[in-house]
Amino acid sequence: MSVDILLIGGGHAHVTALRWLRNHPHPEVSIRLVNPGGKAVYSGMVPGFVSGHFDRDEIDIDLAPLCRDSGAQLVEDRICGPDPVARTATSDSGAVHAFGIVSIDVGIVSAPPQVSPTSRAMPVKPMAGFADSWQGLAGSLPSHVTIIGAGLGGVELALAVRHAQRAQLGDLSGSVTLIDRDTPLSSASPALRHALRKHLDRAGIDVRKGVSVSRFLDGHLVLNDGCEIQTGLVLWAAGATAHDWLSASGLETDHGFPLVGPTLESHSHPGVFVAGDAAAMSGMTVPKAGVYAVRQGPVLMQNLLARLKGRPLQAFRPQADYLKLVSLGRRAALAEKWGLCVQLPGLWWLKSRIDRAFVQG
Repeated sequence: MSVDILLIGGGHAHVTALRWLRNHPHPEVSIRLVNPGGKAVYSGMVPGFVSGHFDRDEIDIDLAPLCRDSGAQLVEDRICGPDPVARTATSDSGAVHAFGIVSIDVGIVSAPPQVSPTSRAMPVKPMAGFADSWQGLAGSLPSHVTIIGAGLGGVELALAVRHAQRAQLGDLSGSVTLIDRDTPLSSASPALRHALRKHLDRAGIDVRKGVSVSRFLDGHLVLNDGCEIQTGLVLWAAGATAHDWLSASGLETDHGFPLVGPTLESHSHPGVFVAGDAAAMSGMTVPKAGVYAVRQGPVLMQNLLARLKGRPLQAFRPQADYLKLVSLGRRAALAEKWGLCVQLPGLWWLKSRIDRAFVQG
């Protein structure tokens, strides 16, 4: 059965889009959300989960009540073949979903294409798979962990892993190596970069910059400078790529990411919208950070309804900067905005309260 609006993926933009719809009901419009599971991981709580501060179920957004309350239908399946011309999307189960308008919010993949997930190599994104894999390590965390990618997310993850090692193995046991082919935290403000570097040093995390992985065998990394690292686990937090099926969808793309304009509508196919990290916004650089996807949601849903009814669309205007609350492994956090960075005793509790409120919706 065809639906008016098909939502592919339970990413942050679709979550806030459905929350907007819950408060502004349109019962005359049929909407279906297709997602691999009935829950979606909230990325802001993943470092705290890795540190051991949150249980696995605490970082999940329950999509079933959200869909019910917003008038949408939830289908637990994975889309693998959208056809923007035929207006259909095929799923792993073989089901074909026909639609009038479609929105895609499926995030990114962080592992390089030649690396398959194993017990010793985990892509950090998609985060649901990573969270499940990390939970599988309960009580058996390797003594040496290597993280590829020293952006803000990679640094948070490194501090979280080091905290978890100390909790499981003892203060003097375990080690973490953080590798980046560029300068670590290159997109962060100087104040935040300086503060986080001090915390990395304090945690004893080995940071290697200007190098990349040239070869990886199970438990053995070879860097392009000739150095070799024996490691019990590799976490791939770098190399953000689009899902293969997006690149093959026929949509106009930029490095595999569908190009969209300010309204979040595809450049090449009217009636196809892409949001969150899965999209490349034409003419502007929008960091792949959850805060932008969260704020896209209400605009996205209004534009989906407007396109359906033949009304003008509105532009999403990303903010120039946003408040960053960065967890430090232990129950502590930094706050940074407009180049100003502070660390106060109550920041971790503030971050935790904000994160829990978002998950509970």
